[in-house]
Parts: sequence; C-alpha cells; structure tokens
Amino acid sequence: MKIIFYILSLYPIKLAFLIWDQAFKIIPISGLSFLSGFQVTKKNLSIAFPELNEQELNDLAKESYKETFKSFYETLYTWSRSDKKIISHTKKINNRFLFNSDESAKGLIIFALHNRSIDFMLRWISSQREHTSLYKKIKLSVINEFVKMFREEGNCKMVETGIGGVKSIMSALENNQMTCMASDQVPADGLGSYSIFFGHECYSFSLAPRLASKSKKTILLSYLSYKKDLGHVMSFKKPDKEIYLENGIDIMNKEMEIEIRKSPAEYSWEYKKFRKLSKEPRDIYKS
Repeated sequence: MKIIFYILSLYPIKLAFLIWDQAFKIIPISGLSFLSGFQVTKKNLSIAFPELNEQELNDLAKESYKETFKSFYETLYTWSRSDKKIISHTKKINNRFLFNSDESAKGLIIFALHNRSIDFMLRWISSQREHTSLYKKIKLSVINEFVKMFREEGNCKMVETGIGGVKSIMSALENNQMTCMASDQVPADGLGSYSIFFGHECYSFSLAPRLASKSKKTILLSYLSYKKDLGHVMSFKKPDKEIYLENGIDIMNKEMEIEIRKSPAEYSWEYKKFRKLSKEPRDIYKS
C-alpha cells in the first residue's frame, strides 16, 4: 500500500503545490460550487467571517479548498515517507523550547488544530517523542484500521475517543508521558460543552483543558503551516494560564481562533464545525 501512496505523491511537495496553484487559477467558482466539501467550506467561512462580501467569500473559499487538496497530498506523502524525510521538510519549529522544556518532560498535553495535514504534524511529533493520541473512530472499519496503522508506525499509540481512550490518556499523563488530541472537532454528546468560537456558541471538545486542570501538566497548542519561501513550519504556543481554570474551554477556543485568523485558508473548513450551536436547533448545513 505504501508503494501506491508513494506513486500518488511522487512529485516533490513544492512542485505538487505549484501544480495545484496553477490548476486552481483556471478553475472557476462554478466548477467547485456543486461539490459538497466546497459548499461546507463556504458556509463555514460565511459564519466565521460575516464581514466578507460575496466576492471575498468566494475567493477565500476557493483558496481554502485548494489548500485542502494540498493537505491531502501532504498526508499521502507522510504515509509513504520516513520520519527522516518528514523532518527534512519541517524547515522551522516555532517555540521548540516549549516542547523540549523540563516541565513538558513531566507530562505534556498537546491540543492540535486541523491546519493542513494533521498526519504530517503527528509524524513530526512521533519522530521526537513517544506519545498517546486520541482520535475519532472512522465509521468504515477498513479505513479506520488503515489510518490507525499508518499513524502508529512511529512512537504513537492511537486510542479512540470514549471512556477507554480517556483512561489511556490519563494513564499516560500520570506516567509523565506526552498526549495529543485534535480539539477543534465536534465531540459526541457528553464529551464537550458549549463555548464561543468565531462569535458563535459551539459544542466544543473540552477534554484538553479538563485534563490540564486536573493533572496540572503542561498544555500546548500545536499546528502546522506552510510558507512558500520556506516550507513547512511547526508551531507550539503556550496558552493563557486561565486554561487551567473552570473557563478553560473558552481559553482553548480563543487561542485556536487567534491562530486560525493568521492564515484562514490553511484551516480545514470543509468540516461541519458549526453543526451544534446552542441557539440554532436546526442543521445549518441543510438549506
């Protein structure tokens, strides 16, 4: 299977990205508007950035959808390359000292953004330290096992969201290990709470701040970005200390929003983030 992914991601990343850039220059909005992923992207952006006019919204949605294709290529590339290769593509680590600090060595909670390929980010983290990562089980079991297998190739143990997974995460922290979880998705009922995200009260994944409050372990925000003149950049950020308090989930969402606003096109807007709003009982993605 690795051979297939290698063939599908045969071009160097910079060249592949250049091809996508050129392709999207000639693809009109009308050529994308019938795609459900593009429709969700545009809907999410209209909610998050209500100040944009129709032309600005279309431009940002198109740019974001292009970055989604690039992220998919990054994932294929990650699944078919060695840790050494992924490290070589990571040209800069912002605030690496936070990741390598003495405090983080006593147990670390990383809450991640779906900025570009989360698999690329996880592979870099796995190349540095052993960790336990929480993930949402994919409904199709064949694909679920397939994705889990690739993510566990390095120093990564994948555990499903749920009581068992949470117990594994807590056990890892008690043993001064590192844990990772994407905290920008909509959790199952009972695993989150409502909190403001881009001006809307969304049902949000509250585990990371709850674990930080209970364990008092170091917590960091992590995300991947790409700079044309440089390459891939890994970033770590220490959130406001109030993340350890009762309103920790509000701090978490605020920190994620701050970073997303710096380069909104790189965020995975094709995910239905706003499907559980406190003041909107209907499904906003159904017109």
